[in-house]
Amino acid sequence: MISLFLISCNSTKENENLKMPEKLLGVILQYTYSEGNEYAVKFEAEGVSYQYRSGRSPEVWFGKFPYNHMITESNEHFVSWHEADKGDYVTLLINFDTNTLYGSAILSAKKVHFQKAEISKITKP
Repeated sequence: MISLFLISCNSTKENENLKMPEKLLGVILQYTYSEGNEYAVKFEAEGVSYQYRSGRSPEVWFGKFPYNHMITESNEHFVSWHEADKGDYVTLLINFDTNTLYGSAILSAKKVHFQKAEISKITKP
């Protein structure tokens, strides 16, 4: 995990990570974490939004939050966003080759989420 932190800090173009990533635009991922929570996340020019599919309102899309994105040397997609109103900081490491996603988050500015997920569906433009 330290290597991921170093990758994000070593960007030679500081604002490069703040651009909306064309390679993810229009992509919708559906995935389930190891403890059973299921989500869908959608990447659009206006921002990232998500559904808590195993929650009380699985059809509701939350957000359009500005997000950061980069592709690592291992061709994984490294994405993050901040939900200021909730105090959530979310980071996803997405590997399309293995249909695996790693999620790390600080929720409500106090609870830590750190789990692996299996991507079950990918919708592309």
